[in-house]
Amino acid sequence: MDRTIDKATFRDAFKNRSLVPGDLPPGPGRRLAEQANATAGPTDAALRTKAEFGTLFDLLVAGQHDGEAADGKLVLRDPQGKSTEAGKAVDSFVAAARDKAEFFAHDLYQVKVTGWPPGVLTADEVTVAPPGARLTLARSESPGELLLSTPAFSLVNSGNMTARAPKRSWKVDFEVGESEDRLHGMERVNLKAMYNDPSQMREAVAWRLLERAGIPASQHTYATLFLNDRYMGLFSVIEQVDKKFLKDHFGKNSEGNLYKAYCGDIGCATLEHRTGTGGSDGGHQYFTAGSPADDRTYRLKTNEDDPAANTYDDLAALVRTVNGVELRGSEGAFASDAFRSSVEGVLNVRAFLRWAGANVLLGSWDNYFATPSNYYLYNSGRLGDARGFTSRPYFTFIPWDYDNSSGVDFFSTQWQYTDLLDWPAMTRGYCRITHAPHEVSQLPLFTNLLRHHDFCQYYLDHLEYLLDTEFDPGRVAALIGAEGSGGEGLWQRIAPSAYLESASPHGQPSTGRQFTNDEVYRAAYRQWELSRGAQFTYGIYHYTRMRYDSARRQLAELRKTYPNGASGAVFPGTMEALPS
Repeated sequence: MDRTIDKATFRDAFKNRSLVPGDLPPGPGRRLAEQANATAGPTDAALRTKAEFGTLFDLLVAGQHDGEAADGKLVLRDPQGKSTEAGKAVDSFVAAARDKAEFFAHDLYQVKVTGWPPGVLTADEVTVAPPGARLTLARSESPGELLLSTPAFSLVNSGNMTARAPKRSWKVDFEVGESEDRLHGMERVNLKAMYNDPSQMREAVAWRLLERAGIPASQHTYATLFLNDRYMGLFSVIEQVDKKFLKDHFGKNSEGNLYKAYCGDIGCATLEHRTGTGGSDGGHQYFTAGSPADDRTYRLKTNEDDPAANTYDDLAALVRTVNGVELRGSEGAFASDAFRSSVEGVLNVRAFLRWAGANVLLGSWDNYFATPSNYYLYNSGRLGDARGFTSRPYFTFIPWDYDNSSGVDFFSTQWQYTDLLDWPAMTRGYCRITHAPHEVSQLPLFTNLLRHHDFCQYYLDHLEYLLDTEFDPGRVAALIGAEGSGGEGLWQRIAPSAYLESASPHGQPSTGRQFTNDEVYRAAYRQWELSRGAQFTYGIYHYTRMRYDSARRQLAELRKTYPNGASGAVFPGTMEALPS
């Protein structure tokens, strides 16, 4: 920092960060932080808002010696460059303040809602907190660990498969109306019930692998939830893909079009090319005229009310390119330089291929695989031309929803044996049981990209990197803390909270979770298989072992055509800069 600092700059230094006075060493700085929190934020134990950090600045300025005063600014260094007492305090504040990544690095949070209407344990529609209600989020039971306490919040149940389940997922909105009660800049988070996952760890494993793949992906941790005095159970905390997420990943290019993929008005989000009367293939082909926004297959989550941006023409341009509509020739056109140039002009191809490698290893079928839905496409536009995203679109694939992964199946399908280059072949059971319109799922974005040798080479090289590192079965066993892994992992972190959902090993959980404590223990720690109705679930480690072995066998054969490392790429991959 400079020698002096004004209030606006001081507050900006803590934007989207929180400062817990208890994290500071004992001394004047800690006492000032406690005083600021008591003055401007008396309901929790953390400084988060502009008002709180503004008060902290004022206290620091008021404590300066007369000789240090500088027109309302805070003096951090004396003329000799030595830190003043205020400068030392500010240094300690900056060191102790936590950002969003550090928030998600914490093992387990406690979310409590009090003053909620008695007996109301569901929220099919967005329910704004009534007068007297309050939501708190803490790192532990200790009074000094309360990060957020706000009366301004709303709750709604979320998810497709869990929307009416006995144990529901929740979307928590921290900011209602003019409230400033955001959490590390986040307006909302998702509390996922992990309803189909007896291990309670699949999302944690998946989001970690996706993060290691170097793609824009949500962050994950865990929380327990109490509604009034009722224990609702253990939940996955998943970062929402929204404007804050886009700002963090795309910077100045965060005002573009964000689409979320569903099965909706025109079927599922296959990204197949669509034409209308006279061969028209513009944006209006990708939604039904007059259809409610919430019924659409491709739902625009930003710029919904901007007539210049909500035409879907940018999505149509992506689909047209991915399907090679403007290329001449037969199927061989996808192997051409023209296809490579055109598709790289509208899509971050490498990031998508890294996602594809991670996804096929995870066996996650409820996204752009079997369904296909449950993913995002973000048109950021180009570097230096953020406002030109409609005329010069550039898309990035963003993953979503990973509870049905690592061996969860409803379709008598062994996802661990999926052909690395032919995903659709494994979707026959899914399409038959769900009465899909095709014999196998249509995935032109994946299949057409792999028809180009260079793209396929990169995909396989990255996939092998994951097998060598993060997807090694021994690493996965250690990560989850499975029996025989030799250490503690995710299971040891969450077991006490998972066990609280039932009063006995074999009794029905009071939270609505469909698995008993004994089943959770066997699935998570012992890695046993579990069968219930149409659902069959492998232990995460056993699934990983089978997927790993199958992928290694396939790669050994594929390396005759695609030699290891021939892409020249260096891994781990990092998110590419936007093209100009």
